[in-house]
Amino acid sequence: MTHMRVNDLRAYYTVEQNGLPKNIRAVDGVSFEIEEHDFLAIVGESGCGKTTLAKVLYGALDPVLSIVSGSVHYAFDDSEFEISPVQNTLPKAWWKKISYIPQGSLSALNPIRKVGQIFRDLLSSHNVPFEIKDVENHLKLVNLSEQVLGMYPFELSGGMKQRVVMALATFLNPRMIIADEPTSALDVVTQRDILWLLSFLHLSKQISFVFITHDISLIPGLASSVAVMYCGCIVEYGPVDEVFSKPLHPYTKFLLSSIPRIGDKTEKKPIPGAVVSLINPPSGCRFHSRCPNKTDTCENSRPNMIKVGSGRHEVACWLYK
Repeated sequence: MTHMRVNDLRAYYTVEQNGLPKNIRAVDGVSFEIEEHDFLAIVGESGCGKTTLAKVLYGALDPVLSIVSGSVHYAFDDSEFEISPVQNTLPKAWWKKISYIPQGSLSALNPIRKVGQIFRDLLSSHNVPFEIKDVENHLKLVNLSEQVLGMYPFELSGGMKQRVVMALATFLNPRMIIADEPTSALDVVTQRDILWLLSFLHLSKQISFVFITHDISLIPGLASSVAVMYCGCIVEYGPVDEVFSKPLHPYTKFLLSSIPRIGDKTEKKPIPGAVVSLINPPSGCRFHSRCPNKTDTCENSRPNMIKVGSGRHEVACWLYK
């Protein structure tokens, strides 16, 4: 069963530049699907549109950010929801069907409410009775003791706060979680624990995940599928093992070559050129100005995603046309 279908999604920020309105094309023609119980990792450098994509997938739009075209469709066992330029029914599904762990979630907890009060607020908003034993048992799933219920967020470590956020996100048994950089502000030991916890929740509760990260080294052993994002676009998509063993897009190859490995003494070279503007993106392939394999076609025509190999492996690159 397909849990999520993203169809040619375009979502722009409208800002003012020199007194004139400008569009920041943060998500510009993105399409992919997530099957039930899938774990999709979306990776790309800072500023490529990953966080904006996460917000749009969760239906967290605002007057500055809007969907220009395309849609996101969710299908669960007993209900369906749609996000498009004309409707956004997903907020009806928040917490119960789909939850969101935002970037900077360590500061997402109300600093003047104890953790137990935060749980009460969540349950009250959904007309769910607060049962202390249920909450305590759920905290044990994320390796927290019942003592945190009487503590304020500032009394918790970064890893404990992240676990509280994850406990809140999973308490009402959602079928999908969108996690935006959930480990970026943590030390490596705590990061390992959080990644293990995500994997545990995915397998034990059969939750589908969309995991946003800029660190491609976190993906093996965690995700089943990966989407590589560059300048508002998905440039490669497929099973993790296949993408990592046989990367197709030049940008994916650069990302994988940047991963440090024990015993590897080769020089790590940066991607040539500069990150392109999302206000005035280049014509054709967005990566062509930095690509060592570019041709005239790359500069003039934007490539569509095509299937390669297993059929689940897709790439947007003129090298494979």
